[in-house]
Amino acid sequence: MIIKEYQLNEVIKKGSYPPFLLIYGPNEGLIRDDILKICSSFKEDLQIDEITINGKALDENYSLIDEEIRSFSMFSEKKIIHLENLKEKHLQYFENQEIENNKILVIIKSENLSKSSKIRNFFEKHKRYAAVPCYEDDMRSTMNLLSLFQSENKIKFNSDIKNYLLQNLSSDRLISKNELEKILLVIGNAQNKEIELRDIQNILNDGSSNSLNVINENVMYGKVDQVSKNLYRTFDEGTNAVAIIRSLLNYLVRVHKTQIEIKRTRNFDEAIKQLRPPVFWKDKDNFKNHCSKWQTKDILHYIERLLEAEFMCKTQSSLNNEICEKYILSVAKKGEVYFN
Repeated sequence: MIIKEYQLNEVIKKGSYPPFLLIYGPNEGLIRDDILKICSSFKEDLQIDEITINGKALDENYSLIDEEIRSFSMFSEKKIIHLENLKEKHLQYFENQEIENNKILVIIKSENLSKSSKIRNFFEKHKRYAAVPCYEDDMRSTMNLLSLFQSENKIKFNSDIKNYLLQNLSSDRLISKNELEKILLVIGNAQNKEIELRDIQNILNDGSSNSLNVINENVMYGKVDQVSKNLYRTFDEGTNAVAIIRSLLNYLVRVHKTQIEIKRTRNFDEAIKQLRPPVFWKDKDNFKNHCSKWQTKDILHYIERLLEAEFMCKTQSSLNNEICEKYILSVAKKGEVYFN
């Protein structure tokens, strides 16, 4: 069966999930949001086991999912199994698989799948399993995101600001939320403060943006020594470590989205037309190099690592700069493999 985004909230409210749930699409941020909402609802504040199985692990041990479904730790009341990098050859496992225990949920995460994809078709047509497509944010979903952001943070944007953000926020939820949090970091709680369009424009196009772009470029090209110098200079300028991490994270997400589109269109120029905001013409050649040289699996790996770094910065604020440097340089060292 297919569960559309507007239907998912009802499924979450009821708390009645299919035993196997495929969540896929080009909107990496929305995928993460949906998985987080589903897991939070399923847990119900109970003690829970949560594990991740990679497709490669299934190649080595095909009974791994069965083993995890049957096994519970002594103190856990529920279990969530995350499957990643599932291949078409793994579908045979699901064909006759049933989970009668409603205390187990298996979530399969995937990037965008075409209409002809066997994985997508299998879950869409199955009577008890389900597929949740996470399409790119359009004007309506971006407006909903803005409304929620304003409500949660007691901020009111005028119509000029709303229109500007609608045109300039990304079609990927992860990038858009990072940009909105950047606004929040600067303006703080502005419940009783008049916010002008120029304030928002200055925040999203602030003076640090150029230095962050330089860091991103040097990281992707693997210029480790230069990145280290860039970071110390940027720290001295007072730029927040989380902002540096998010800048590179956003860049990697844009590279990943473009790589997916290139697979579909076989044309770089067509692929980057899907990006919002668009790639600046001066950056186009560098962006093309990064899309063509970096492997998608490494891009996805470092997206996960940078999300981990951001979380650590929020929970260990006294070590922000050290955490930022460690994780940013780890990406740069991978770039060095590609370009040196």
